[in-house]
Formats: sequence, structure tokens, C-alpha cells
Amino acid sequence: MKIAENISWKTLQDKVVAVNVTSGVYYTMNAVASDIWQAVARGLDEAALLEYLQGEYEGVDPSQLAADLKEQLEQWRSEKLLE
Repeated sequence: MKIAENISWKTLQDKVVAVNVTSGVYYTMNAVASDIWQAVARGLDEAALLEYLQGEYEGVDPSQLAADLKEQLEQWRSEKLLE
């Protein structure tokens, strides 16, 4: 899994802003989505992402965290942000 080639992105004030340069659609991500995005950019796979997030968000129920991560990644895949 990696960020799609046609996606340009930057971190601004601890939040990620991404633009699909093909469609012109842009995305502003909240803090948690920004953490996930930056971890994907570092090359973490889904299992490593979950482990990383469990360390970052210790008070969150692990099963809820796994479900939320899966949902976010599926959304990004459906929007062609990830390949």
C-alpha cells in the first residue's frame, strides 16, 4: 500500500492537505487521519499501522481502533488516494 502517484500532499500546522492532481479534488485531514497518512507515507503496512496507532492512542479500544483504521484505508482506496 502506498500513496497514489497522482496525489500531492503537504503537512500544514500538523494536518495533512492532499490534492488529487488528476481530478482537482482536495482533502484536509484531521489529526488522526494525518497520523495515519504520514505513517502510510513512511511505508507502514496495515499491520504496522495498527501497531503504531495502538502506541499513539493508548486509551482507545483496540478493536475500535482496528475497525476505524480499516474504514479509513478503505475510504482512501475507494477515492483512489492509495494504491
